[in-house]
Parts: sequence; structure tokens; C-alpha cells
Amino acid sequence: MKTSGLLCSAALSAVWTANAAAQVSIPLPQKPPAAEAQTPVPLPGMPIPPFGSTPTPSPAPVPQIPIGAHGRPDINPYDRDIDMTAPLTFQNKSLGDIPMRLTADDRFLLDAAVFMKLMKPVLNDEAQASLAGRLQGLENFGPDDLDRTGVQLTYDPSTLAVVVVEVDAEQRAIENLFAPPRDDLNDISLQPASFSAFLNLGVLETYVWESSDHAPPTVNFDGAIRFGRFVFEGDAQVGQRFGLANSQYKFTRNYARLVYDEPEDYRRWFAGDLDTETRGFQSYVQMGGIGVLRQRRRFNAFRSAVLQADRQLILQRDSTVRFLRNGTLYRELRLQPGRYDFSSLPLIAGSNDIQIQVTDNSGAVQNLSYQQYLDPIDLDPGDFEYAAYLGPISRTFGGAPDYRGTVAFSGFFRKAFFNAPAVGIGFQASKDVQTLTGQTQFVLPNGGRLLLDAGASHAKSVGGGFAGGVSYEHFFDRGNNSDTLTVRADYYSPRFSTLSNIDAINSSALTLSAQYTRMFSEKFMVSTNASYIQGRNGNGRTYRVGSTAYYRFDRKWTLRGGIDYARFPANFSTGRGVSFNIGIVFQPDYRRRAEARFESRDHLTELSYNQSSQNLLDSVGFGGVAAYEDGQVRGQGYATYSANRFDASFSHATFGPNFSRFADVNATTVRLGTTIAYADGVVGIGRRINDSFMLLKPYDNLGKRSVVVGQSLAKDDYIARSGALGAAVDNFLGSYVAQSVQYDVENAPPGYDIGTGVIRVKPPYKSGYVARIGTDAFATAMGTLELPGGKPVSLIGGRVTLLDIRAGDAPKPIPFFTNSVGRFAVPSLIPGRRYLVETYGPNGTIDKSFEFSVPTDTDGLVKLGTVLPGSKN
Repeated sequence: MKTSGLLCSAALSAVWTANAAAQVSIPLPQKPPAAEAQTPVPLPGMPIPPFGSTPTPSPAPVPQIPIGAHGRPDINPYDRDIDMTAPLTFQNKSLGDIPMRLTADDRFLLDAAVFMKLMKPVLNDEAQASLAGRLQGLENFGPDDLDRTGVQLTYDPSTLAVVVVEVDAEQRAIENLFAPPRDDLNDISLQPASFSAFLNLGVLETYVWESSDHAPPTVNFDGAIRFGRFVFEGDAQVGQRFGLANSQYKFTRNYARLVYDEPEDYRRWFAGDLDTETRGFQSYVQMGGIGVLRQRRRFNAFRSAVLQADRQLILQRDSTVRFLRNGTLYRELRLQPGRYDFSSLPLIAGSNDIQIQVTDNSGAVQNLSYQQYLDPIDLDPGDFEYAAYLGPISRTFGGAPDYRGTVAFSGFFRKAFFNAPAVGIGFQASKDVQTLTGQTQFVLPNGGRLLLDAGASHAKSVGGGFAGGVSYEHFFDRGNNSDTLTVRADYYSPRFSTLSNIDAINSSALTLSAQYTRMFSEKFMVSTNASYIQGRNGNGRTYRVGSTAYYRFDRKWTLRGGIDYARFPANFSTGRGVSFNIGIVFQPDYRRRAEARFESRDHLTELSYNQSSQNLLDSVGFGGVAAYEDGQVRGQGYATYSANRFDASFSHATFGPNFSRFADVNATTVRLGTTIAYADGVVGIGRRINDSFMLLKPYDNLGKRSVVVGQSLAKDDYIARSGALGAAVDNFLGSYVAQSVQYDVENAPPGYDIGTGVIRVKPPYKSGYVARIGTDAFATAMGTLELPGGKPVSLIGGRVTLLDIRAGDAPKPIPFFTNSVGRFAVPSLIPGRRYLVETYGPNGTIDKSFEFSVPTDTDGLVKLGTVLPGSKN
């Protein structure tokens, strides 16, 4: 399926690197034994230490090699220019690959533009500007061009790497020791389609075998249309609606709204059926109208929960740095001289005592310390969020919204500070009720915090009311283990009302709860809970206290057991007193789970097994539950199947009042779902899309061959495959997260160039992508270059250029390289076109070597056989 299956090992590097950077990588020979007697000298660009001085040890010493015929270290013994791609390294870390030319006179030249890009994380802004000025106008440069820039380079033939030997400390960028991932370092290779849409369709039918009244199937459909930054999304169904008087088979709209995102400002706008969010004592209501939400985590779901502040560490010598958090070692690092930012050091919720121990090469020890806290109100310190929604309230809950209610406003604003408690304020109002809420918290020493909530309301029907809440949380960091304690109390006055509770029907006056979890070891944990509810209007009091222990025998087996005591009001006839539960879980992997459990309170005995399906072709999931509860018996079995263009599920449930009447009631449910997706003129049918998607379509010259997309192509774990019903549909892309899409072509022609096999994307909300796999320049030419006497032209570099250039062509030279026996492979060739191969001679000269044509009817691999310089094939 890949080109590598046909090319010889010596030509692989030429094919692969041509796709990436139009360069090739070559192995260099080991130095001859005689070289050991020659005087070693520093490599080009290496600093020469003063006499008697002790140089600072480098992370990875660069070997020294003998002087060649040109008065320089002999890094190129072939006496001809060689183009290649080499890694650029600094402090034992690879910065990326860079195109390089080894000249016949033992110099090395680097691509200036690529070098500037790769050095960006290493240099500060001033140093970058200085380096850009020095390299201005140069397409390629050597180490001598960096004189007095503070940057020194060398080339290491033993590792085929360009090493940044030194960057002056004052020119280095501040290195963030605990930096979260940066979006600007992701190489996004494909942009979303300008117009895309998808429609999920699902049909559900339940058949009750003992009933003569069978309802028609329910049809669910949801989807989205995206144009530019605007997204229209909706969800609806056609099914049986059961009412008090009669039932109807009718259309029901669940929601329909327009969404506009501003991800650079973490802001989302809504119009239509609103997806409202609340905080504190605010209540949820279904509204229709306009809204706005500013929330960082909606656009950056994988942000680190770390403190961001201006804390830097400046080292003058190589040092060992130890970070201790609340007396526990968090990390030990070996650092070179420079500036380091540790403001992103991950902190735990509450107070943090940070100690930094610095031990330099001389043995001197310096201790630094400070105190800081992380305010876990769902915001990073310094961040803020807000929301505002305006529109009429739905008079129904569930089903189609009915916006003939009163017009209302709901909103909140929350801010987290660096050195002060976070605060939040919320307001909800209509002509019938107004509610004002607030939040704040105080972070206490040793990992504790006190959270306060308050609310005040006024309603036409009941007057004024209030509510208050307080909670205390404590995190015990014990190195490898940790404990947590949470205590919460809430009080609602008889007249506290909200948008969803205008008449202040508060059945509970006071609620108290507490939970303490103790990890005794990695295998044994105990969680204890207690609660108290003071009812109102005759509801009485409720007490409950219990404790559950978990013991993990190994990675697969876990035993759970617990005991609790409950006391409910007199109107509850069951569930009082002491009860216990016990269960054992077998979970060999994340997909399979089996459990057996018993609960004395409900007289429940249950056995269950589940094997979840995956989002892969021909993936099957299944499971079942069998239970005996208070004399009643029930059972259920189910299975799911994921095909290329649809997914299906089947389940059957049975019930009986006792064992002898186990199958008195039986119900079978079948569901079938599919998706139609469109993006920029390409259509595909696949499985359900929840957010974003990609359509992958093969080029016409691939014929009936299919494109496959998946997570692990080596194991044939495909998500989708193209075919008669359109493009392959990758239905599993999440918005605002950089991710990779892997693809391949089944049974691709020998030598066919399908590209890198990986596409990097960062999808906007409910967006679509189109990837056309293949190219017009898909052919690969192979042959052996020999001199007239039969001697192979070995280890020579050059370039391949298009001769018959036509309108619309923008050809780029293709690198040419032969191995030790003269074999070569030239990829990315267009059928029906003619090419010229030129080779590099001594001192950068270019020699015309040979010409060849690519047949129009080639299937991908062109065998040139033995080729002589000057020939025309």
C-alpha cells in the first residue's frame, strides 16, 4: 500500500524526504583508521577554550574529526556537493529538520528561512531581529555568517545532525519549564471547507410482544450547516406523542439556533433556542432569543489548571533545580545557564507552599520559596467568564418549546484574580420574579478553601426571599496518595424564588452534606458520606450516613463493599435502617467490564457484562443485565454494530413478577442510523457526526481504489472507507483541538505517491473538511546511473526539473540522489511529461546528466533500467 514496499532501502530516504522538504538524507562513511593518528580539531563553529581553562560541559559532546584536503574538518569525503535534510538540535533536543548542503570543500550551508523558524523558540525577540538582519537576502548561509550574533553552529557527521553549540544567555528566550501545549507550534496542514453540512438520521422502533397497540417508528434527525463562521444547528424528531386525552404521531422540534464563534476571544453568540448556562443559585429555564457566552474552556478544553504569573529563574551556571510543592518533591531538572519561566508550575486547589532548591556545578546551594494559591472556581487565575441571555421563557419543559411565556434575562459574570479570591455575580429577571446571586471564596492555608454562595429574590406572588450556602474543601497531599474532605450547607427561605420556581415551592429548608475520601494505598481506598435534610411543609427530616471501601487486587479485579444507615420521614415506608452492599468488578481493559453486586436495602442481586464498541469499521459491542429485586426478575441483552455507512443496535428486555413468570413482558428495540455529509462539492455517507468531520476522496487516477481513514492503519483499524456511496467520512473530529487524521489507499499502484499519510487540523465548531488523496504527479521513476564502462555513479546528488512546462504549471525541482551502487528513485512525476536530471559536480557546478519521459499510461512505477550520462530515454 506504500511506496516503501517496492523501493530498495538505499533509495527510501530520497523518496520520503522529497515529500517533506525536497531534500535527501544520506549515510556518511566512518573515518578511516589512519585518521586516528591525525590531529583532532574542533568542528566548524565550535568555540576554542582559552589555554588552561575548563570549558563548561555540554549535554552531548560533539566528536572531533581530522582536517581534510581543503583545510577544514573532513565532513564530506566525496568531493562533490550533497543536498540532504538534517535535524537541528539544541541542548539534546531536536528543533526540527532543516535542508542542508554539504559542499565539496567541507562546508555546510543551511536554509535561512527554515533556520529562522526553528530557532524561534530558542531566541528572544531582540536576538531574532538581529539574526534576521544578519541573514537578510541570504537563501543559504554557513556558520561564518553568524559571526558576532551569539549563535554558534557545527555539524556532527556521526549523527548527521546540525548542532547549535552555543546561544549567549542574554539572547535566549525565556524557557517555560512547565508550559502547556502551544497552538502556534501545531503544523496545521488543511483548512476547513467554506461551506459544509451534515444530517444525522436515525430510526427507532420498539415492539412490545404482549401488546396489540404498536406505535409507529420514531425518526430522529439532527445536523448543522456551516458557512464561514456561522453555524445553523438543529434537532427534531417525528414520533408518537402521548397526551392525557389522545396520542399523536407528529413532528417535534427540540432546538434550532444560529451560532457564531469568536475563538480568539473565547466568545460564542447564539440566536434561536438558547443553550443557557447558570452559576450558583441561578436556575435553568428554556429560553428563545439571543445570547452570548465568554468561556475559555469551551475553546481550549485541554488547558492546564496552572497558575500564570510573572515568575522567572535566572541561572548563571549549569544547575540542578528541584521544585517542592507543600513539602513534596514535584520535579527535578538539569538546566543550563539561561532564563526560565516557572509560572506555569501546576498547583493544587488551595494554598501552595513552593520551595525551589538550586545546586550549581560548583556545589553552591540556593533556596528560594514563596506561597501562592490556585483558585479552583473553574477559571484560571486572571481569567474571567460571562454570559447573557434575553428572550421569552418556554411554557413547556421537554418536547417542543412554547415561547409564549414572559420575556426574561439571565446572566452572570465571574473573575479569578492572581492574589485575591475569585468573585462571581449573577442576575435573572422577568416581570414576575427577580433574583440576584453572588459567589466568592477564601483560600486557606494547607490546601483548604471556603466557598460562599448567596441569593436574594423578589416575586410578585410571594414577596422577598433569600438563600445561602457555604462549603469547605480540603485537599491532603501525601505524595503518592491524597485525601479530600468536602462539607456543604445550603439554606432556602420559604419565599426564595427563581425563574423556574416563581411560586417558591421549596420542599427543603436546610441541606447538610459531607464527604471524606482516604487513600490508604494505591490499592485500598475508603469513602465516607453523610447527609441531613430538614424538610418543609410536612416533609420531615432525612438522615443518611455510609461508608464504602474499594480494594483493587490487580489491574483487572476490584472488590467493593459498604454499609450505611438511613432514616427517612414517616411517609417513606421502605429504605430505613442499616443496609450493606458488596460487589466485585472484573475489567480486563477499557472496553470490557463485568460486575456482580448485592444491595440489602432493595434486596437487589445483579449480574452485568458490557463490551463497548469502537468507532471503527465492523466494530461490535454487546452486553447484558440480569437482576432480582424484591421478588421481581428482569433481564436485558443488547448489541451494537458499526458499519462503514451506518450503525445499528438491537436490544431485548424481559420482565416478570417472580421466577416462575420471568418472561411475562417482552420488548424488542431496533435502531438504525446513518449520516449524509457535504463539504465544498464532495458528498459522503457514514456514521453519526457529533461535531466536526472530514471527507476523504481519492483522485480519479486511482480508479476504484478506496481511501481508508483510521487511528491505527497498521492494524487495519479503519474508521471509514470511500466507495460507491461517496467519500470516506471521518466522523470523530472535535472542535478547537489540534488533531491528526491518518489515511491510506488500499492496494495503491506501485510507486504511487499518496502524500504524507497524515493531515493535521484544528476544526472550528461543527465544521467540515475535504481531503483529495492522490495527485497528478503520482509516478516514481527508478533506475541505475552508470558510466559507459559500467562503473556505477555512486553517492551523487542533483536535481530533476520539468522540461515541457505548460500553462498553469508551477514546477519545483525534485532532489536526485544515487546510492552506493548507482541506484536512484525519483518520485512525484507527472505522466506524459519529460524531465531533465542534472547532477552536482565539484565546487557547486551543475552537470547535465540525462533526460527521460514518463509514459502517459503508467500505473505509478517507471522502470528506466540502466541509464548513461547524456542519454535521452
